[in-house]
Amino acid sequence: MATRGLSADEIKLRAQRAFEKADARKQEASRAMEAEQVEREAVLQKTVRLRALRLAKEAADAETAAIVAAEQARIKTEAADAKAAAKALKAAETAKRATKSRAKA
Repeated sequence: MATRGLSADEIKLRAQRAFEKADARKQEASRAMEAEQVEREAVLQKTVRLRALRLAKEAADAETAAIVAAEQARIKTEAADAKAAAKALKAAETAKRATKSRAKA
């Protein structure tokens, strides 16, 4: 900045404008950094919330899978018990018939 030929008031005015311009840039940078920090914090909070939801869903899915597996095991056991009971009944009927046929003979 050339100050030759300028009065003291003009030099002071230029200096004041330069200072105000630099101050305005500094304030703008500060606002931009603050906005960026707010955005970072929002992303972090969203990430934490989504992680908690994912973990809760995974826990619920695991619990559901355990319940389903237990129910399937119970059904399988009941089917095996019913099959064994039917087999025992059939064997008893066969033995009863064999006893009757021996008695007749």
